[in-house]
Amino acid sequence: MHFLSSMRSLGPRYVALWVGQTISQFGNYIAIITVPLLILHIQEAAGDARTFDLALAYAADTAPTLIIGLIGGVLLDRIHLRPVMIATDLLRACAFFYLAAGVGSYGVGTVFAVAFIVGSMTTMFDAALYAMIPALVPKERLTDANSFVVFSIQAMFALGPLIGGFLTFQFASPAVGLFVNGVTFVISAWTLKYVGRVSHHADVTGERPSVFSEFTAGIRQIWSEPRLRISTISAAVPNFVMGFMEATFVILATVVLGAETEAQIGILFFFMGTGGIIGALFAPRVTRVMGLGRAMTSGLAIAGVSLLIVMFTTYGIAAMLFLALFMVGISVLNIPLATIRQIYAGEAMLGRVISAARAIGWATLPLGALVGGWLGNTETTYPWIARLFPLIPIACALWLFTTVIWTDTYGPDYREGSHEAPKGPKAREGASSDRRSKDDRNEAPPDENVSPDDSPVEN
Repeated sequence: MHFLSSMRSLGPRYVALWVGQTISQFGNYIAIITVPLLILHIQEAAGDARTFDLALAYAADTAPTLIIGLIGGVLLDRIHLRPVMIATDLLRACAFFYLAAGVGSYGVGTVFAVAFIVGSMTTMFDAALYAMIPALVPKERLTDANSFVVFSIQAMFALGPLIGGFLTFQFASPAVGLFVNGVTFVISAWTLKYVGRVSHHADVTGERPSVFSEFTAGIRQIWSEPRLRISTISAAVPNFVMGFMEATFVILATVVLGAETEAQIGILFFFMGTGGIIGALFAPRVTRVMGLGRAMTSGLAIAGVSLLIVMFTTYGIAAMLFLALFMVGISVLNIPLATIRQIYAGEAMLGRVISAARAIGWATLPLGALVGGWLGNTETTYPWIARLFPLIPIACALWLFTTVIWTDTYGPDYREGSHEAPKGPKAREGASSDRRSKDDRNEAPPDENVSPDDSPVEN
């Protein structure tokens, strides 16, 4: 009940955004198991099983975070955010309807191409989502708003693969799960229309620098601000491991943990998602007690140690519990990570900085998938690689203990004895003190046809 009342207090527009992205994430996480199972289905029909194909499909899905994410951030600072999210939902729906309708008539090359398209749309959707949140809620509620998003992501991470694995097992084909993928994106697009027009501080009627100039400005902002730079690195390093793990999880579950059916693989995903939900529920409290930087560092350490333990277990309650604890750490890491970006990005550069940080941080996902998939391409080498990779986030967490992220997350505006985000106009370098009130953020959406001269335009 506290969860629901706290969310409602952020206003109906935020609630509409949360519902829309939750349904969209449900589609994403059905795909995280249906697409690999589709590849295995194609390989079985062709009599050619290769772990590296799973890595290639995952790399195609995540590569757009770098290829498109950086330029996409510039575009998000120039165009309306809500239409971008709706359009990307509808395009992803079409892609999955195509895959569902043609199962058995195409090869893995088609899956790679569709994965790239879907990944491109997901990159734009997620960047627009995090750029939109600060326009809908007060800055002092950003941690809460981000935690609700992470909560829904982890809840869908639990439900999506479980349902996708069950549907594939029940119908002996991934087609039904792929069709459900498409339906979720259609529903998400319909829900997002209730967010209304989102106002930002930029003015598209004025003279704008070139796309390249704005792109490099976002990179410079990340590099010049140590908290942005360190948090971006601390996202890229564990994502190298996550890329390998997510891309080949169906192999990890069977070869390392000993799962025997698609349903059992779905159950392992379910426990991971459940751990993510628990982490998302407790992350705001942990962050208030420890501060953003210390919570982020502790979450990364918990995730790395738990994942290392998992690699030496077999399918059963121990593997399930430590996978859940692994995702508790990931949730505790992700919420302050997103908040740090929103605090230090600067009003006028929010879309560019968030997109650039996500692009750099997520660029290691396909790299980890390809490197890990190549090194672990056989059942003999795969277990060794799986047991070495968790050492990487553990090392990154130890490094964070020595940085300003651990000692002074908020810089000169950090208030002695408090772990809450600073609320004054100096709280964020380059930030505007001309913030709208909470009531302004939650007011009814203005007319969609208002001209840029009459109201702020979307960032």
